[in-house]
Amino acid sequence: MSVQRTTEVFYITNAPFVIPTLVSIESLRRWKSARNLQINLVLLDMNKHQVDDLSRLAQDLHLQIHSLRTDALASFGNDKFNVTHVPLATLARFLIAEFFDEEGTDILYVDGDTLFVQDPSELLNIPAPEIGLLAAEDQSYFYANDYGKTGKNIRSYFTNIGVNAKQGYFNAGLMKFRAREWVKISKECLSFLENNLSICQHHDQSALNAVVGSKRIRLSPIWNFKPSYWNWGVSKIAAPKLLHFVGGDKPWMGKLEAWSGLYPDYIKAIERRQHGSFLLRAWDEEEQADHLKVERWQQIKDNTILLHRIAHRRAMFRDLVATSVI
Repeated sequence: MSVQRTTEVFYITNAPFVIPTLVSIESLRRWKSARNLQINLVLLDMNKHQVDDLSRLAQDLHLQIHSLRTDALASFGNDKFNVTHVPLATLARFLIAEFFDEEGTDILYVDGDTLFVQDPSELLNIPAPEIGLLAAEDQSYFYANDYGKTGKNIRSYFTNIGVNAKQGYFNAGLMKFRAREWVKISKECLSFLENNLSICQHHDQSALNAVVGSKRIRLSPIWNFKPSYWNWGVSKIAAPKLLHFVGGDKPWMGKLEAWSGLYPDYIKAIERRQHGSFLLRAWDEEEQADHLKVERWQQIKDNTILLHRIAHRRAMFRDLVATSVI
């Protein structure tokens, strides 16, 4: 007789991401299937004042709060670390195993720049695999066969880290795994980073794909739905269940058409949680105008010179939805 496995959720955040992370947790907690769920929030390099402020700010979310110093990751902060909008603290996910209560528990890891927009019960109930993990494709998977510079660079990147493009390349913003398995994966990923940091363009995500490889079980892209997917019109194929605001542009910074439908409610949720200890960056008027201009130009290209390419991505998306476990 099969035994129902327990799932716990883990988020990690540093001070600049606290408010969006709490909004993501709120979007999860509002569903009946998640109301009694243990949700853990790991705070990175925060002082006592910040921890106290967050505890009061998140009191209604009923979280298990942990504190973690990232000093152990300092050796990775050298000239080989690919500097992007992603901080060195992203590697802290490889240190969270110390907060696992039981090795047999299933862990759902979620990035803070996300939003649950449908009932997560399927995701919470599906058991994590004994080996490897559950995760959905990264948008790079869709670009790997593109002609031109982008496709060439991505294929070269996949080759460098030992990823077979046909088996896919997953996004690390939402993963489900067994606690015992994460201990092993984390150790191997930190070792891979130590020896291959210069080729890990996407840091922890590069290492995870290199280490987990074919042991990853594919989740549907509706569980890790990126802003670019809206521009491709794939929400008509399958509606998203978890939105993931990847990249340097975030909805708390300003309004883009890609997230215009959810923007008013999202900003209200952000404003309800705002606090002086956790200030958020917002675009000024000039930056807002520039971002809209870039977005509109991309939309024009997608609907004209890139139309065939977008049609191919829709077909890939449809196939992923049909063949993924959930």
